[in-house]
Amino acid sequence: MTFKRTMIACAAFLLLPILPAAADDPLPDSETIYARVTAALGAPQHNYEEVTDSERSNHVRWRVIRYVDGANVRRRFLGESTEEQDGTYRGDAWHQNINGLTVMHDPEPELATGETLTTSVTRIRQPVAGYRVAKLNVHGFGSIDYVDSSTWQIVRTETVDADGTSVCNFGPLVSFGPVKKARTWHFHDAESHLDTDTTVVSYQPGIVTDDDVAIPSNRRRLVEFPPGVQSVVLPATFQDDRIYVMLTIDGRGYDFVLDTGTSGITVDPGAAKKLGLKLFDPSAESTDGGSVTVGRAKISAATVGPLAMHDLYVDVIPYEEQADGVQAIGLLGFDFLAELGVQIDYVHQTVTVHKFGSYTVPQGQDVNVLPIRLASQIPMVSAKINGATAERIVIDTGASAPFFLFDYFARRHPESLIDHRHEGAYSYAVDFEGVGGAIKTKPYVISEIILGSQHYLDFLGYLETAKGGDMDGLFGIGFLRLYDLYLDYPHGLVAIRLNKTGRRGVRR
Repeated sequence: MTFKRTMIACAAFLLLPILPAAADDPLPDSETIYARVTAALGAPQHNYEEVTDSERSNHVRWRVIRYVDGANVRRRFLGESTEEQDGTYRGDAWHQNINGLTVMHDPEPELATGETLTTSVTRIRQPVAGYRVAKLNVHGFGSIDYVDSSTWQIVRTETVDADGTSVCNFGPLVSFGPVKKARTWHFHDAESHLDTDTTVVSYQPGIVTDDDVAIPSNRRRLVEFPPGVQSVVLPATFQDDRIYVMLTIDGRGYDFVLDTGTSGITVDPGAAKKLGLKLFDPSAESTDGGSVTVGRAKISAATVGPLAMHDLYVDVIPYEEQADGVQAIGLLGFDFLAELGVQIDYVHQTVTVHKFGSYTVPQGQDVNVLPIRLASQIPMVSAKINGATAERIVIDTGASAPFFLFDYFARRHPESLIDHRHEGAYSYAVDFEGVGGAIKTKPYVISEIILGSQHYLDFLGYLETAKGGDMDGLFGIGFLRLYDLYLDYPHGLVAIRLNKTGRRGVRR
């Protein structure tokens, strides 16, 4: 199932003194308030470098170098021995993860119905005299800004979601050359229950070049092929709706679930301890199945058959799974798959991977080729569910259900979840296992699903009953095993072709 790692950053706001609003003045609308906030920032700076230092309450420290050149922005997150980056360059958003893989954020078609947010403005006396501007969805999730009406500074921001309320408070102003901004701010993360203090250590205008903001190439090829080898059949076992792939670490083989719904590579804490891996950046995180204690670690070397990986950073999260003859200690997701062409044959139970640059998905009338978006490091496609467009459907080889819908889709399209013939009532609610615990669901018989060139009628799916999130749903093993599955992350494509099992049972 999907593993989520979330980073929330606070931004400092510039301040200029402005007379406070009287209590009996007409209540301004949000547009007027934010216009005053923008005006209070002074003349915008189009070119500068800013450096901040942060320390989290789990004793993790990092530095952020932020380069700004007009609309082009690049941020480098420098840990004690790690580096991650993100930014926007010439209109293209991107990030580079901890293993040095650069991921482009292909935009969604934007044909789906957007999230409905209700904006409200109220007058407040705490934490400052001013205004509270809230933008919330139907569940009360969203963002809240607290604006000081004497300075028009946003002094506090809150982010409300299913994990609780994360809070950022900004400190007093100091001058940094031509601008004023808070030197310090304090952030409490409701998901990890950790606190972070950040300090601006330098601000230099007018020194950023185009090279400073350009999109970086991958730092390395994470998966190394032997010389002259273009494709490899992985040591894989197909069992109980899972694909287990064996990794060899320190001379011993360990089973991992091949999981496209995982945004990296994970190792169970017990196994990490036995392997002698040093855990860093520990925290609590929410997943599809609940809250888990997580961290990161580095594996110096691992092999998958003849393929090699070195200095591999992994997420340490609770995950163990046993079946006949296998015992999985983790999930093999995006970082392994990112540069490969991958063919999964569920009938013959083989996984074949192809070297970067040597693979394209098959074409033909019997092949359904789907563009994917990988900004979250999991492959998302578009589909129509009972006529409603969903642009965030995950292709998830680690989920056992055929089809999940999540609250993000349900709260935007309740009309598409009406089971007019009440066929879902003949199916039982099922609890599926995810990272962190059970996932409670409600069955639905969906009249029509359109996925690429194929139509599915009277399709049994499950609605996850938990609230929150920003993904529409997923296609899992119960659906994918009817197909030969082809993954081409470098070209942003997934293709499916009905296999022998699928041709016997699927209506198109």
